Amino acid sequence: MSVRADPIAAERFGFYGRSMDTTTRDTRRQTGESTDRMGVSRRRLLEASGVLGASALAGCTETGILGGTAAAFDEKSFIVGYQPFYTESWSALVIRHAGLADKHLPDDYSVGSWEVALQGAVIGNKMISTQNDIGYTGDMPSITAIANTETPIDLVAMAGFSQGQQCNLCFVPTGSDVSEPADLDGREVGVTTGSCTHRFILQVMEQEGIEPNLSDQGMATISTNIREGNIPVGVGWEPAVARSVIQQDAAEYAFTGAQYDLYDAAGLLMLDSLVEDHPEAAKGWLKAELEAKHIMATQPERTIDLIKREGQLRAYDRETVRATLYENLEVSSDVQRLLFYTDYEAVDPANRLFKERAPEFLYENQEVIPRIPPEERYRIDLLREAVEELRAEIDWDPLRGAER
Repeated sequence: MSVRADPIAAERFGFYGRSMDTTTRDTRRQTGESTDRMGVSRRRLLEASGVLGASALAGCTETGILGGTAAAFDEKSFIVGYQPFYTESWSALVIRHAGLADKHLPDDYSVGSWEVALQGAVIGNKMISTQNDIGYTGDMPSITAIANTETPIDLVAMAGFSQGQQCNLCFVPTGSDVSEPADLDGREVGVTTGSCTHRFILQVMEQEGIEPNLSDQGMATISTNIREGNIPVGVGWEPAVARSVIQQDAAEYAFTGAQYDLYDAAGLLMLDSLVEDHPEAAKGWLKAELEAKHIMATQPERTIDLIKREGQLRAYDRETVRATLYENLEVSSDVQRLLFYTDYEAVDPANRLFKERAPEFLYENQEVIPRIPPEERYRIDLLREAVEELRAEIDWDPLRGAER
């Protein structure tokens, strides 16, 4: 039975709109407690849908260790969920370690807590339960979050974007005889179900007419199994794949989403209550995001320095960080590794990804969201106000390339 057709599963997902009293909301923020029957428990979500599998459940468990206890909440102290292990969301690391939030937020506003998650779905779930105010997630969990019917969440900007060079990556053990997509037919392929890589491999299968054996595994497990030769093929995202290829010399890139016109991205999410009740603070954060993109696009060495300050990435050496941001892959050498865009509506492939391809995949193919996200959840208006205000303050253009 599909999730949408099952009222119990739908309730677990939070598909039925509910209100939350202020006392309960603040208690959850301070204790990290998840709801029991309102669809925001990560374990219940997985049990109901099966879409992310046991691998993501492990990611949630580790997140509790890494993220720590949520800071006490007040309306001017934000809790930010971010993914250090996803390159397309690294603008959050630049904001954090360059002090850009302090620079751009209005007086009296601050970051109360930075909370690490190993997967974007954990951040989306915390936003639904109002335990995070701002979140950096991949394209799939971004859509899942804004499609929920319990807590209004807005996609206010794009944190990262590429032509299939960050999350649509197929890699194999060094010396493998897999040289083209057709070679995957009948072989085991490690994939994290429900992720952007899952969408990637399913579309490759459809276009190539192949039937590999998909094995649901977390990204760390896929990397380990590739390195040890336990599986012949994996699909994954950066920076884990680059670490296997460059730092450990244990793997090779086989192909990417570029040859299939498949794009990947990261979203910047905000609670709609933050956007509506604290618009100047929301704009301040977006100015920080724009400056982070400017630093990443124009100051590579400083960017690497800032990212290397992130304790979660201590196992990643400088060359791996550089490669995942700035070095094009041999298998798609004419495709830029990462595009530092922020306005998803101004970039046609990004707009299609967030508004058509990803929602259709989750709603029609996977049947794990209750609806196509309504247009009002796509809030690009504050970003454009932030751009205009920032232009009066700086001597560089806050928009890049196709955004202009």
